[in-house]
Amino acid sequence: MNKIHMALCTLPLVAAACGNAGIPHPTALDIGEPTPAKKTAMRADDDMPFIEEIPSAEEIVPASPSLLANKLVGDRSVHRFTGSFSKSNLILTQEVTARAGSLIVVDYTLEDGDTATKLRVTHDIGTERVLRVRELRGKRELPSSAAAFEKLMARTSFVPDDNEAQIAKAKATCLVGDQQLDCEKTDYRVKIGEQTATFSVSRSADGREVAGEISDGSGKVIYKAELIESRAGLPAGVASR
Repeated sequence: MNKIHMALCTLPLVAAACGNAGIPHPTALDIGEPTPAKKTAMRADDDMPFIEEIPSAEEIVPASPSLLANKLVGDRSVHRFTGSFSKSNLILTQEVTARAGSLIVVDYTLEDGDTATKLRVTHDIGTERVLRVRELRGKRELPSSAAAFEKLMARTSFVPDDNEAQIAKAKATCLVGDQQLDCEKTDYRVKIGEQTATFSVSRSADGREVAGEISDGSGKVIYKAELIESRAGLPAGVASR
């Protein structure tokens, strides 16, 4: 299985259908072997330039665009996670809040019942590396860490033990918010310990994975991830009407 990289506003659950792979969280995408990062003067966390200090920086697009390269300020996605893998239903919202030079800032909010954890993460666009993490509490930004970000995202993931075979493929209809989309649903047989389960992925006509589900032989849902809201931002200099 190739290395899994993070991307915004996507749900490529089909990556889990290749070999002995897990179900990635909604920002995970299998894009093949990583290209070695070019050397940069940028350092992580407090050594990096704050994005507000370089508002006029020329936009930098990597030679080999990363999964963050085409993300715009205002891009927003909301995923819902249900099933027995978690004690409660989870809602994950991702929104691009700033972009300048080689930096992009994304707010990640994980809702668990009445509790919400919000992290503001600065990524390097070219390498997708996490450079800075702050926890948002009201109007305050408190120091946090890449480990805290990884822990938050891990709460939305589930890892089956093996992936045995594709077993079915059919046309279907997907619902994202109140919008109906033509989709293709693919089913795979996976293993969770000694238990056989079915992993289903629904992909829209434009290639987005909009839903994924793992259920056992009795039909009980172990893990379900759904894209329930998606909004595109606007290019710099384009005002909304």
